[in-house]
Amino acid sequence: MSEVRPGTQRETPATPTGLGRYRPLLAVPGMRTTLVTGFFVKLPVIAIPLVLSLQVSLALDRSLGAAGLVTGAWMAGVMAGAPVLGWAMDRWSMKPVLAVSALAQGVFWTAADRLPYPALVCGALASGLLLVPGSTLTRMVLAGEAPPEHRQAAFALDTVTSQLSYLAGPALGAVLATQGSPATACRLLGGVLVLGLAAFALRPGSAARQTSGAARGEASPSTAVAGTGGTQTDRPAAGLGTVPVVVAALACAFATGTISSGFELSLLGLGRAQGALEWVWLLIAACGLFAVLGGLLFGTLSVTPRPAGPLLLLGLVTAPLGLVGDWRFLLVAVAPAAMLAATSFAVTAAACSAAATEHTRGRVLGLYGAAVAGGNAAGAPLAGVATAAAGPAAGFVAVGAVAALVALACWRLHD
Repeated sequence: MSEVRPGTQRETPATPTGLGRYRPLLAVPGMRTTLVTGFFVKLPVIAIPLVLSLQVSLALDRSLGAAGLVTGAWMAGVMAGAPVLGWAMDRWSMKPVLAVSALAQGVFWTAADRLPYPALVCGALASGLLLVPGSTLTRMVLAGEAPPEHRQAAFALDTVTSQLSYLAGPALGAVLATQGSPATACRLLGGVLVLGLAAFALRPGSAARQTSGAARGEASPSTAVAGTGGTQTDRPAAGLGTVPVVVAALACAFATGTISSGFELSLLGLGRAQGALEWVWLLIAACGLFAVLGGLLFGTLSVTPRPAGPLLLLGLVTAPLGLVGDWRFLLVAVAPAAMLAATSFAVTAAACSAAATEHTRGRVLGLYGAAVAGGNAAGAPLAGVATAAAGPAAGFVAVGAVAALVALACWRLHD
């Protein structure tokens, strides 16, 4: 048996670098299942706005404005319901909330193709209110199960699966609705959504996770401390010292969502101005692939930047994109913005997760989901108004300027 000589230390395993940082994370029991299940729960959620629009415009023979009202009602429900459902998971645990959500989604998507228009608007709103988004679910599980030293890589992979769902979701919904029927799309996507929610609910330990502190006789979030034997001042609890961090991360997430949706509409405007509207799909696909690459690269970093940093860079590289005069050059020019957008989503999600305690995780990540959804809802109108007023380049300037200003305002909140 070898001995360690006095004054010497045993060699410690080298810290993984590069893509090797993902290896120990994926070795955590259940981690691969969580990421795969999360992808399949995100997929139908991304496709829902398009499927609802096709149901209204094709099956009900209504205008695109009427379709927009239905999708708007659903999105408003998601934004309003996310924080409430997060609070409910903090209070009563994940399993009962997911059971109610899965039941509500099953009822709505089974009947959606047979509902008259007024009932469809109300049903879409109720469905959004009672939907626990797959992205929120995945982040909650990653925050609870990923070791702290691997959490950056975990949220990077979460961003990657989100980007892949954005690439595949709308296309899948369009194929099902146009090659089959809107009714087929509603039922199949609803079925996938219900199965995904059920899979998360039935995961080992999901019922025990986030059981309320009152039910277990534990301290409330406002008095939680890190470690045993500590005092209340040992660690700022979520809701006290970490409020500025959470507010800054939520604001940066909102701004990133604004750029995400405004970016796509600005690409449409620029493609139409250049007579290359038929190639916009390729630009959007390139953005998705670059975003996947950006998410993967973020997970390999040895340091975690504050959320305002990537957002500031994102705003600065987005604003001048309207000056690119040929869509073929734009295929390459969008790379920095797409990669930084993925990084910004991952950084803000990780910051919110780190700031939340076990007892406030659902509320904080629910607010995070609402912030991203709110940004997505605001970005397209902002870019549209700017494009209509000053041309296609103005859409990029508008959303880029918003991102840069929010980043500068939030910079000191992280200190």
